[in-house]
Amino acid sequence: MSTVGCADDIRTPESATANRDKNGAEAGEHSSGPALTIDEEFTRMAREVPGFGGYYYDETGTLNVVLTHPSAQLDAARALLRMRQVRGSNAVVVKQGQYGFEELNRWRALLEQEAKPGWVFTDVDEVRNRVAVGVSRASRAELMAALSRLQIPAAAVLVEDAEPVQEQRAAYSHLHQWNRPLAGGLYVYTGVFCTLGFNVRREGKLGFFTNTHCARLNTTHWQGIWDSDRIGVTTEDPPFWSDRTDVYNGLSYVCPSNKYCRFSDASYAVYDDAVQSQVKFGYIFRTQLENAYTGGEPIGVAQLKIDEAHPFFRIVGKAYNVAAGETIHKMGQRTGWTSGKVNKTCANSYNGNTWLFCQMWGGGAGYSGDSGSPVFRRVPGTDADVELVGMYWGSGMSPIGSIEKDFGTTLDVVADEVGNPAF
Repeated sequence: MSTVGCADDIRTPESATANRDKNGAEAGEHSSGPALTIDEEFTRMAREVPGFGGYYYDETGTLNVVLTHPSAQLDAARALLRMRQVRGSNAVVVKQGQYGFEELNRWRALLEQEAKPGWVFTDVDEVRNRVAVGVSRASRAELMAALSRLQIPAAAVLVEDAEPVQEQRAAYSHLHQWNRPLAGGLYVYTGVFCTLGFNVRREGKLGFFTNTHCARLNTTHWQGIWDSDRIGVTTEDPPFWSDRTDVYNGLSYVCPSNKYCRFSDASYAVYDDAVQSQVKFGYIFRTQLENAYTGGEPIGVAQLKIDEAHPFFRIVGKAYNVAAGETIHKMGQRTGWTSGKVNKTCANSYNGNTWLFCQMWGGGAGYSGDSGSPVFRRVPGTDADVELVGMYWGSGMSPIGSIEKDFGTTLDVVADEVGNPAF
């Protein structure tokens, strides 16, 4: 996502014990539980086909697979893609790669430990077969010195100009309308305006996700600004961790002692009993216009008008491994329905002492107040069905798999009426 969303230091300093997982056990290989991130999937595939560099979709929607030695690897790569049921694996275009995914990821991990103020992200860029590092212009010299010190080939690294994340929470909103039922994309008010991400069923009750920098633990939410408009309270906001290494599916996530780390900018609120019956579970509001927001202020209301004939998108699944080049969509209470191509699938994002592992970048535009917006992928051949990709937070998105890693569980988000539309 381009532009900014909401602002706050989302860090929660917690006492952390080095090399322990979230349950207090010694850190080790997590091989079960939440689904693999796309980088974990690429790591697993690279171990089966050495020299595999990842895959992505080009502008025509064709699946491209990156291989360092195509003539020797192609048959095995095709079989692996088919086994993984990757869309388009019957018509693969081979791209010559110089580096395998594991090699690039090893260099990315080394660089990450050198991160300084002014470094914005690191990413294994499967499209360009390089490590991409976003830094401010003033930090370029530090980065080049780190490459030399670590003996990382300069040719393997793409240096991108990037400004430090500036998250901004809106103090007002152009969409200030009380709405029922409660579904993804609506505004929520917690003292500032953000966006209701997506509804979830947990332990027999309905609740919803938005960004943790919009709503910390015990934060009260309104869908309005009066006491009578209260809808729920935040009950889960996983602590940030520090001075620890977690390993999931072959990938190490190293959080230094002076940083505070998570996989997502996400918190969970339980709906009040009074509004449980007013929740549209598994749905996201749909506006009349797509990409009507063109940037900047003032922001009008035309792009925020709900489509009365087709008011909802229906969540029929979760999209865990969205590839570079795929089109994704966002529904935000400030800029409405926007869409665009993914350009980073699993970048590590730095905001001062706060690190978020495996975030997605690209897609459609957003603005202040859109933080928490549901991000989704449309299902081909349908008009209203979508798969949940994750949640927008300002300069990027937390994928659904990263959210589930933080919460330690898979999330029930799919509409009950799948196969039996009820709009």
